[in-house]
Parts: sequence; C-alpha cells; structure tokens
Amino acid sequence: MMNGEYKLLDRNKCLDDENEFAEKLLILKPEVLKEEFRQPFFQYFYAQSGFGCYPDKLGGKVFGKFLADGENGQFRRSDFLGAADTEQLPQWAQKRLEQLAAPKMRIRVFQIDDSKDADKLKFMSHENVMKSAGVDSNIYHQVYGGVVNCSDLEGVFTLCNTSFPAGYYGHSLSVSDVVEICDGADMGFYYCDPVGFQKIDFDISKADRSDILNVLIVENGKEPYEAEIRDELKAKQSVVGGLIEPVYFTANDNALIYCDEEFLLKDSAPNRKVGSLVIHGTFMVVGNGENEYGEGIEVSLTDEQINKYSEMFRCPLIYMSQEELDEAQTEEPDEGISQA
Repeated sequence: MMNGEYKLLDRNKCLDDENEFAEKLLILKPEVLKEEFRQPFFQYFYAQSGFGCYPDKLGGKVFGKFLADGENGQFRRSDFLGAADTEQLPQWAQKRLEQLAAPKMRIRVFQIDDSKDADKLKFMSHENVMKSAGVDSNIYHQVYGGVVNCSDLEGVFTLCNTSFPAGYYGHSLSVSDVVEICDGADMGFYYCDPVGFQKIDFDISKADRSDILNVLIVENGKEPYEAEIRDELKAKQSVVGGLIEPVYFTANDNALIYCDEEFLLKDSAPNRKVGSLVIHGTFMVVGNGENEYGEGIEVSLTDEQINKYSEMFRCPLIYMSQEELDEAQTEEPDEGISQA
C-alpha cells in the first residue's frame, strides 16, 4: 500500500495510565507487524474485546480491527505500546476512530401510502389508530433501510428530521410512521407516536417494497454497508449528494457505481480508489441489468455481490493535510496516501 518511509509511533504517543483497553485505540509495537506493514498507519488498532483488554484477567488476547483499513485482527496484550493519546492523533485517525466508536443501528422506515389510506390514518396517534382500523401493514410502503449512527429510536427520529440518512426518500419521520429495528435486543417494529414510540405487530410481507433496491453505500472513512433505497432518481441523488454519475468498474458490467458528478467542483474528500480512478465523496454500488425490452436498468445487488464489493471497498483512503504529511514522512509519499 505504501512504499515511503514514515516515522514509527512510540510510547510518546500513548497515555501513561490507561490499563483497560476495551473500546480503546491502541498502538502496536512495530516489531509485531510484518515488515511490509511496519508503518505508523498500521500501528493503530481499535480494541473491541478479549481478556487481554483487562490487566486482571487470565489470558492475553485482544480482538479488534486495524484503524487504517478495518481488517479484523488479534494480538496479545504485550504486543501493544499502550492506549493512544487521542489528543495527538492525525485528523484522518480522529475521523476514523469517531466512526468506529459511533453507535450503529440497522433500521427500516415505513410510511403510509396516501393512495391506500382510505381511513385517513396518516399522522394519527397509535391510540386513535387502534380505536379505528388498527395498524394496517398493507397501506405502508418502505422508504429506507440501512445502518445509521444512532443508539435508540429517539436518535433515529432526530436524524430523520434533520440530516437524513443517505438514500432516505420520504417525508420527515412523523406520527404514524413505522420504524423496524432489524437486530439486537430491541428488534421489532415501532409506531411513531406524538410522544415516543409504541411497539407493534407489523407484517412486513404485506408492506409495499416493490421499488426497493439493495445497494452498497460507501461513505468517507466508514466501512461499506448494505442499504435498501427506493428505485427513484431523488433517492439515488440523496446518496451521493448531487447529480449522479455512473462509473463502470466490472469486467462484465453487472454492477456500476453512482457518484456525484461534481465531486471535484465541490472539493469532496477522496474516498476510495477504483482502478486508477479516485472517487471523492459518498458513492453507491448497484446492480446493472436489463428489462424485457433490453433496456438498461438498475437491479438489486445479490448477497454474493454485497460481500464481494464490501471487501473490494473495505479500505478507505488515508487523507492527510500537508502539515500532517510533513510531520509523518521521511521520504516522498506514494499513491497509497491522499494529500489534501
């Protein structure tokens, strides 16, 4: 990835009194890395679990992932110099750490289709709906599905009323909408009430999901994640943040990338490399197929494609300012590092 010489991290970049490593950014001793990865970028390791995270536990394994490329790994407690002093982190590492440590929820959002709302249930409280026809899954359609940086439904409500997740295409989250928490202890369907949420029975098989595309969204500094967006131009534009531009990157053209065609004009940060091309800003991968008339259409990615392209785009570019480059390097950097 990088052939230039860079200053290796030492104990001066560590905290003096941090003994518990769980959910902490650690710094590996250079000698435990293979020679080709003996660079400061690969010394940063985010610890997630293992008895080695605790000084008083038997066993010394620490499990986690490398900050630079998100690859999973395991080391012994003795392989680390210590916990990183986050006040001394370069900007790329600070942003990557924020993303790793951020809460994550996989959700779907359903909203009432006006054309099917014969009983005028849209925007009605749960109590009044239950006095009327009850929550009818048949009149709902899906407007979004994906991973959001929220820890609870109140966070989801705030997000879906302010910045919106990439690919969200519907009205601001409101009363009568249904949010599905797709995994975890709180898994289930929740009705948005005037105050809070009510857990409900909801038959997702009856909701309209006919225009949903399974895509892969790739944001700066984040691991790629699967999302379910509507097959609508505005939904695709909301992913990239502008006018969509196709990039064909596979040999058989069975998938394509949509990015913002004005990413250079907008000075978007470099995101991933696709061959010799560097794509800036958020982009998505979608299946490329044909309809019955031989016309090109977008189709859902298969599970195999999701796994393949998640691995292909797992490694974000390390984006460094000139000041950070001057501090880190001892020789000219190669193409593996993007300069501001």
